[in-house]
Amino acid sequence: MCGIAGFWQKEAGGNGQIEAMLASIQHRGPDDQGQWRSATGQVVLGQQRLSIIDLSAAGHQPMLSETGRVAISFNGEIYNFRELRQELEKSGIDFHSGSDTEVLLKGYLYWGTDVLDRLVGMFAFAIWDEDKEQLFLARDRAGEKPLYYAHEGEQFAFASEIQALTKLSWVDTGIDQEGLLMYLRLQAIPSPYSIYRGVKKLAPAHAMMVSKKGLKVWRYWDPIRFLSKPRLAITEAEAIEQLEFLLSQAVKGQMIADVPLGAFLSGGIDSSTVVSLMTEVASGRVKTFTIGFQEDAQDESKHAAKIAEFLGTEHTCEILTQQDALNLINRIPEIYGEPFGDPSALPTYLVSQVARKHVTVSLSGDGGDEAFGGYERYDLLDRAEPWLKTLAPFGGAMRSAEKFLPRKAALLAPYVGRDISKLYQQYAGRFNNEELVELIGSYLEPTEFRRSWDLKNQSSRRRAMMTDMLIYMPDVVLAKVDRAAMAVSLESRAPLLDHRILEFSLRLPDPLVKDKYILKELVYKRIPRALLERPKQGFGVPLRKWLSDDLKDLLIDTVTPDILKELGISNTKMVMELISGQHKGLLFREYQLWTLLVLCLWYRGQKGRA
Repeated sequence: MCGIAGFWQKEAGGNGQIEAMLASIQHRGPDDQGQWRSATGQVVLGQQRLSIIDLSAAGHQPMLSETGRVAISFNGEIYNFRELRQELEKSGIDFHSGSDTEVLLKGYLYWGTDVLDRLVGMFAFAIWDEDKEQLFLARDRAGEKPLYYAHEGEQFAFASEIQALTKLSWVDTGIDQEGLLMYLRLQAIPSPYSIYRGVKKLAPAHAMMVSKKGLKVWRYWDPIRFLSKPRLAITEAEAIEQLEFLLSQAVKGQMIADVPLGAFLSGGIDSSTVVSLMTEVASGRVKTFTIGFQEDAQDESKHAAKIAEFLGTEHTCEILTQQDALNLINRIPEIYGEPFGDPSALPTYLVSQVARKHVTVSLSGDGGDEAFGGYERYDLLDRAEPWLKTLAPFGGAMRSAEKFLPRKAALLAPYVGRDISKLYQQYAGRFNNEELVELIGSYLEPTEFRRSWDLKNQSSRRRAMMTDMLIYMPDVVLAKVDRAAMAVSLESRAPLLDHRILEFSLRLPDPLVKDKYILKELVYKRIPRALLERPKQGFGVPLRKWLSDDLKDLLIDTVTPDILKELGISNTKMVMELISGQHKGLLFREYQLWTLLVLCLWYRGQKGRA
């Protein structure tokens, strides 16, 4: 796990640029720093290393081929690097380290860009090929590892985090209105957008070739292709057995490390599944970590403790006060580099901080909801869809009489007779399209959103799950975990996101991926059902209380008409009414207000550094 950065520019030089870029991401890899410059001085690669596999100097990066004509800067882990190494050795290729970086480098030399199809892991990397005069970059299939880039004329740069690119004077750091719209809609900014006009994100499962001809971007893996295949003709017992094999292999592969390793344990289905499998292959007791909150509504620590006791893990739990979380709020813009409005970023950082005191690598249960249908919004869509169809002829009348309808009917009225994707937007987003038009004057839909909802031969549940796999999972869930964990120099791994498991889940019959049915049946073989059966509990914070009490003054002082106008939010009256309604208890729009608060805190920080 590391932080990478680099650039390719027309003129040689750039003294101090790579140093400034690497300094801004030092937290991602405090163990070692490396720089490499091409013979012309036009291409520069840099890396901050968090040593995980092969802790010796042989794993130093950027790493060069024997001829010195190819150089790599790599962030992530290749879990099947030993198998790939054996295959390459049979072809007569020699190795000089025990690192997965060297396997990736020599895999590229042998297979070219087709090496991507062979990789099992999480990664973002850049490979400079002097002979071909091209820079090859790629990002893992699920989107666990980030990769930002900037391109202007004959200048190109990349980095693991957006703040590294702002160190380059030629990068346009004006606010991108499309990125802003995406943020307000989704609470985070999806690929390929960013908050800056001059910066983009390489999307998950995409690769890029940069040459003197320009940029070529392509998708090398597509989950929609697997969802579109016929469902597997498989019994429930066979499906559980196959998932058990795949997940056991993934957990075993992700436990490879030359440093202390543990796992996050919330006590829910996903993390409990991962930890139970870890205990079956670990040579000693598995280290598990959770945090508890004084507020019962947010506290999962008692459930996690019971699972840890049953599995016999070496469990660490720290009880945190509300003030611990509140103290972090002003650090959110610093940790994420651009606006990030998921409030669970706070407890995610705190539990990462707890884990880092004991281990360098921590496995998680991320991906279970998206792959196996665990979010409540999928059930809400299932329940609402028949009503929307039945009431379709009365849609116009219902909307006209919305104020006089019973509460449940009034909630459905705006969506009756319309594409059910509109209802999904309401469940999964922050500001819907109509609210964005009122707030800013326009709205924008992510490309991946339409790709998912245009799958007319799939159920609404499956389309919603695909939308989350393509957008919510990489750009909210995985971005949250990567930045929070790396802020404390902790590597987080997610076995449920092994692409072979994702491909399998996409082809399962629909009933097996409803409410995580198949995953539950697997874990019930290891942990008593009574310890796990409870209502789903998010990893949240008491936003309503905070914004009406503890954060009331911060909200009023930060989300001001002047700042909103500077950001391009013209309808400041609408925002002020949201704030007033929240404080008077007339409206409860805490998630929208949190999204705006984080945005304005980020902007205020940018102005302070200008």
